[in-house]
Amino acid sequence: MKPFHQVSILVIEDDAPVRQTLLDMLEINGFSVVTAANGTEGLALARRDLPSLIITDVNMPGLTGFELLETFRGDEALRPIPVIVISAKVDRAATRRGMELGAADFITKPFTEEEVLHSIATRLEKKELMDELDAFSHTVAHDLKNPLATLTGRLEVVGMLIDTADKATLRHHLQEATKSSFRLASIIDELLVLAGVRRQAVKRVPLDMTAIVTESLESLDSILRTQHANVKTAAAWPVAIGHAPWIMQVWVNYISNAAKYGGTPPQITLGADTPPGGDFVRFWVQDTGPGLDEAGRLQMFVPFTRISSVRAKGHGLGLSIVRRIAEKLGGQVGVECQPGQGARFWFELPAAPRPTTTPPCPA
Repeated sequence: MKPFHQVSILVIEDDAPVRQTLLDMLEINGFSVVTAANGTEGLALARRDLPSLIITDVNMPGLTGFELLETFRGDEALRPIPVIVISAKVDRAATRRGMELGAADFITKPFTEEEVLHSIATRLEKKELMDELDAFSHTVAHDLKNPLATLTGRLEVVGMLIDTADKATLRHHLQEATKSSFRLASIIDELLVLAGVRRQAVKRVPLDMTAIVTESLESLDSILRTQHANVKTAAAWPVAIGHAPWIMQVWVNYISNAAKYGGTPPQITLGADTPPGGDFVRFWVQDTGPGLDEAGRLQMFVPFTRISSVRAKGHGLGLSIVRRIAEKLGGQVGVECQPGQGARFWFELPAAPRPTTTPPCPA
């Protein structure tokens, strides 16, 4: 699930003290919150901001909570947003009606902070899972279909020509079929990794980034030599906490992308910065390729989407894995780039706690 500071919540509540209570409660826990005093105002803010989640009262001036739910259900942009209904009294008929209109949960006033936070976390996790299921079906329907069609077509051609074609022609078709089978295997492997990151619980420990980067580069030796890539690495690395096998996946993805799309020949620099405050460490891979336009940059880490510009050959799963890993470890990912000026892909991890020094005991 996204870190709370990346989650936006719209609170629609006409009772000012209750609205303020929810605002304080959610902001203290790191959420980004916008409030509305009635249903009409809430609908306008929902359409403007498209929040991650909506909390609404039932009985309000303008539009009631049920009327809002009915409006959300008919709006393609608002329909996927989870809506939690908070009401002073919710009987079975009201609950049933709300669920039929798409409410994700009901909470009765007076409520506790624990109740609200638990409901929010549950709804967001469910929405994220549904989004991933939708994305998975998209991947199966599109990304797996193309190499499977190529594989089938090549084998059919070989079957038709096996008695008449020369060995060179048959070998060419079989080589193309083999490439497609490798492509299928790669996509399936990455889907399994993505699913595994969601399910697996790991212990975060201080990372030996020198060893992780060295092993990542060794695993990519073949592609780096084939692309004639020149790689420069940092002389020393700040210490962050995480899970080494997953972080190696991140480096391998970033570096391999830089080798493929980072210029001719690729000039790749690996580094790290500690932003002010020192709570996180930002690790990055800089290339000298054509970069990305703004539309491509915004789509880059959206799960399973294809990048239509210079990175069209990629199938998008690798960066989805990177995003999932960083978020699971308490960090985030991003890219900085301008067309024609290369790209810097980065990921942040929590910095390792600084060792505390105990003052000497007085003599």
